[in-house]
Amino acid sequence: MERVIVSSEESRRAHRELYHCAEEAYRIVNGDILEVIKDLSGDFRRLHIASTWKDILKLASWKSDPRIGDLFLLLKNIGVKAEELLPFRESDVGDVFPWLYYGKRFDALRKLCQIAKTNAEKHLKNGDTRVYTHLVAEDLGNIVASSL
Repeated sequence: MERVIVSSEESRRAHRELYHCAEEAYRIVNGDILEVIKDLSGDFRRLHIASTWKDILKLASWKSDPRIGDLFLLLKNIGVKAEELLPFRESDVGDVFPWLYYGKRFDALRKLCQIAKTNAEKHLKNGDTRVYTHLVAEDLGNIVASSL
C-alpha cells in the first residue's frame, strides 16, 4: 500500500499528474507536517511527500519553524558556498527558493529532498516504509525536485 502526504491541493495535483496514485491515498496536511509524519500509522510500504518549499525545509531541518540560519546550515552542508548566501542573511527562508530554482541549482534542491527523506524515514513509526520526497513549486504547479 502507498500513502501520499501533500502540503496543498496544488501539491496533490502536481503529484497525481506524475504518479497516478489512488485518490484515497492522498492526505492534505492541515497543521504541522512534522507531527503528521510522527503520528502516521498503518500498514504501508511507501510514503510520498509532495511538499512546498517551507514544508521541505521543515522536514530537512526537522524544525516546525526553520529560520534563515537553519537553511544556511543545510545549504552549506550540501555544498553551497557561504559567500553565495550573504545577500540573503536578512531574508525570509522563502526568498531563497527562487534563487536556487531560477539559478538552476537543482543539485541543491535534490539534496534538500534527500535530507528531508532521511529525516522522515527516521521519525516514522513504521521503520520498513520507504519515503520519497518531492518539492512542489506552487506558482509553477509542478514538481521541481525529488529524492528519487
